[in-house]
Amino acid sequence: MKSLAAFLRQSGDLRRFGFGVIWTTMGSVAVRLTPLVTTILISRWFGIEVVGEFAVAYGTLMSAGMLAATGVSLMAIRNIAAEADRAPEFAGRIAGLAIMLTAGSGLLLASVFFFFAEPIASGMLKHPELAPFLAIIAPAILLNAMSQVQIAILTGLQKFRSIAHLNIAYGAALILAVPAGLWLYGLAGCFIAMALATLGLGLSAYPVMRRALAERGITVTFAGALSEWPLITKFALPALLASLLFEPVNWICTAIIVATPNGLAEAGVYYIAMQVETLLLFVPQVVVQVVIPMLSKGFGDRDRGRVLTVIGMSVGTNALIALGFMGVMFLFGSLVLDLFRLDLEQHWPVFVLAVANAAVMSLAAPLGPIPASSGYTWTGLGITAGWATMFIAGTWLLREQGAEGAFTARLIAWSAQSVIYVFFTHYAVRAVCGQRAA
Repeated sequence: MKSLAAFLRQSGDLRRFGFGVIWTTMGSVAVRLTPLVTTILISRWFGIEVVGEFAVAYGTLMSAGMLAATGVSLMAIRNIAAEADRAPEFAGRIAGLAIMLTAGSGLLLASVFFFFAEPIASGMLKHPELAPFLAIIAPAILLNAMSQVQIAILTGLQKFRSIAHLNIAYGAALILAVPAGLWLYGLAGCFIAMALATLGLGLSAYPVMRRALAERGITVTFAGALSEWPLITKFALPALLASLLFEPVNWICTAIIVATPNGLAEAGVYYIAMQVETLLLFVPQVVVQVVIPMLSKGFGDRDRGRVLTVIGMSVGTNALIALGFMGVMFLFGSLVLDLFRLDLEQHWPVFVLAVANAAVMSLAAPLGPIPASSGYTWTGLGITAGWATMFIAGTWLLREQGAEGAFTARLIAWSAQSVIYVFFTHYAVRAVCGQRAA
């Protein structure tokens, strides 16, 4: 305990962690609340089936945007956080590489959903009326991906205050524009408003990112960026493959539900439960955003004390948050269901599963970045593959139970993955940072 206390006094990790959580929370509030507020408005104005339509289109936007950016973003965060001070030219090439790869993958995915909206809606989803919404959100996929990768570079630099300022402006634009678009033009207006707000975020983030890099003596370099291609296979490729397994899973499970009888209504219930889960995971996910660069720095320096301290702070913080939110949600759950105009007796089991799964996810969340942060990205891919397989297979087997079946499968999959993460974290700390000094 004395050595831990001395470490905390001598380092800025605790202060960096605390201020990072505070600034990131402030910046994320409006952004994270927008889907929740939009879902409440849709459920009250238009009904649960329209919530299902929104869930499919919005899920497509988020899954495709994250698929285009997540693998590259993790590569950028990890390498910029670890090498910015020691190798600024290298960090500049990594920033350029990340932007180029994200632009290419985002453009590809946007083109797929724009040109194949009708066959996807009619064939895969069995609801051709969804095709116009898939086409509308296609440009926003590219915009979302480009915004994410710029935020990732700022995260690698631990510029949490700058990220917060950007997200506050972005969230304010979303909160004002999305309900207005929904009221005036329905779901089409809602998605157009999202795209315009995301465009504003991307245009605003670029000069902020350039200035933050310049402060560290780093210049975004596109020429020669592809010379760092080994990092694509070491970090970006496995992270991208993990994204291929992780990001579309919710979309696939939603598609399984939508294709069943009364599918849009069940998809609406599933999406509302996901919003409840997102509300519970709000701060725990903020904690994860803060610790990724800190873990990357700790593993990069082979600093066992720093790594264990960051893990301890993040898991402890999330455990307290999970317990508090579980208590609040179980006390006031009936009011939450009434807010979405859901039937308490019929939908209470789905709500309970969502809250329980959120608690499990919040405890496991800080351990999720450890494979990539410690250099075992391919192992992380294997863990994610197991989770994805279990979740999708469970949803398929329980598809007749609709939203309840999907959340049962989700809880089982996340519980199993959490156990695996605990054992892997123990292994990674020993393997990278060595044994504890005698």
